[in-house]
Amino acid sequence: MQSHFASVDLDKYRQQQQATAQYLHEHPPPRALAPPPKRAVGRPKQKRPAEDVLAAAADAAQQAATQVNKRVRTHARWFSSPYINDILHAHTLQNGSARRTVSYLRAHTPDDRYASLSHATIHGWFENGKLKPQHQQELDDGRARAPNSSGASSPMDAAAGASDAISDHLLQLRQAGMPLNSHVVRWVMQAVLADHPEVLQQLSLSQQFISKWVRNNPRLHFRWRARTTAASKLPDDWAEQGIHMAQRMGALMQLHKVRSATRIS
Repeated sequence: MQSHFASVDLDKYRQQQQATAQYLHEHPPPRALAPPPKRAVGRPKQKRPAEDVLAAAADAAQQAATQVNKRVRTHARWFSSPYINDILHAHTLQNGSARRTVSYLRAHTPDDRYASLSHATIHGWFENGKLKPQHQQELDDGRARAPNSSGASSPMDAAAGASDAISDHLLQLRQAGMPLNSHVVRWVMQAVLADHPEVLQQLSLSQQFISKWVRNNPRLHFRWRARTTAASKLPDDWAEQGIHMAQRMGALMQLHKVRSATRIS
């Protein structure tokens, strides 16, 4: 049988291999490209800026806090609070309008103490322009216990006329245009109760006591405002006022023939 392939000797075969190797060395074939990574199942996630993530977290936290506040909000007993006199006084100023009373209180109060007070609540307290009997009784009971809301009698009750005397002095100071704060009220209390040392020893005259006493005093109708230093500043004519006070003291001493108890040898 005759073959149709040309015969190749060993030398030519080796020469052909060397030529092929030289050609591949000079002209290397391109590397095979790596297959692309497989995409995960589902829609690919988009990267969000950090500002958007923080803003979304803040909104979620605020909504959660609002829901918590709505769930834990309790019914306020305003007739047992120290603000009832302010509310009734504002109701009188606003000619019995419950809606304007709430707006007035919120606008003239430095904090949010009246945030949960609604005009429907105030409207339900009155009937024909007067407090309902049950609310009037609750108000009278609260004033009878003032300034001690626990129901125990206050040590100031033992000093006959002291409360009225303190109220008179404070009203005179307010009428004269003097700004009042807790320090001024404390000084007036100490001066009036100086004749009742046993009562003065039982009272601490703290900020809380003075605040409750002023709020629950039916004669004053004072409202505490945001703390300022107006009552602690000296007036421009303080020196002249001091001279006039010394002159008045000298005139009163001469009128009542007051003499010093200490003799000068």
